[in-house]
Amino acid sequence: MDLKGYYAYVFIIASLLTLIFLSVFPVVPVGDEELAGISPTGVHYNLSLPVGVSFSTFLALMLFFISIVIFYGTKSTFYNVLIDSSGISFVFLNYFNYYLIYETWKPEIMILPFLIEITFNGAKTLVIDLGQIVLIVILYRAYKMIRTNKS
Repeated sequence: MDLKGYYAYVFIIASLLTLIFLSVFPVVPVGDEELAGISPTGVHYNLSLPVGVSFSTFLALMLFFISIVIFYGTKSTFYNVLIDSSGISFVFLNYFNYYLIYETWKPEIMILPFLIEITFNGAKTLVIDLGQIVLIVILYRAYKMIRTNKS
């Protein structure tokens, strides 16, 4: 299979996986997160959307981890498409989740290499950005595939 066809399949499957993961949103165990979204200033935040997308992102990350651990190095096109598309799906959902966090709380978000610094009400936190790590793995796999197909 040529590279254009391969990546066309990857993006189609990544889109389908993203829709499947987002469709799991109604079964997310939200619990009292909606009530926990009350800030010290008295503003009520509805946390069901960021929590639901975060759960969908977690499922995409688990599919990527499981598929890369089990199928990395295989010659099967199906398994390689599964690895790349689950990674792209995770990266999209990861940054969509950060966007929803920004829209919900309006914190200051600074993207650093492999980290994201979030500042809200004077409190700072550093979060490991798995989206960047997965993106590097996907780009490395693409570079390796392009190099082997040129030869």
